[in-house]
Amino acid sequence: MEALTIARLSFGAVVALAGLVLILGGTLGLLRFPDVYTRLHAAGVSDGPGAAIFLVGLAIMAPDAGLGVRLLFLAALIVALGPVLSHLIGNAAHSGGLAPIAGPYTAPRPGAARAERDA
Repeated sequence: MEALTIARLSFGAVVALAGLVLILGGTLGLLRFPDVYTRLHAAGVSDGPGAAIFLVGLAIMAPDAGLGVRLLFLAALIVALGPVLSHLIGNAAHSGGLAPIAGPYTAPRPGAARAERDA
């Protein structure tokens, strides 16, 4: 392998890994946040750009230019449709009567329900 190919593949792998880290952050937000609106924010802010960055990394590592261009078009589609889909989900949740959690949120602690029941 020539040095330029190794550098291109290494750079593409670093970019793809950065996208995966963003997606992981969005996944943690989906698991940790209390209601649909904050979960939607976590997913919209990190998963869409994370997927686009991941696809750009794959496009950099693509063996031919045609595949790279198709991956870049897919990344552009994800970037364009991400906010639209987030808005549709949020609007459907609001129309369905789901209210956001107001005031300070305290996460349930493990064993708290058992302690209240035993008291």
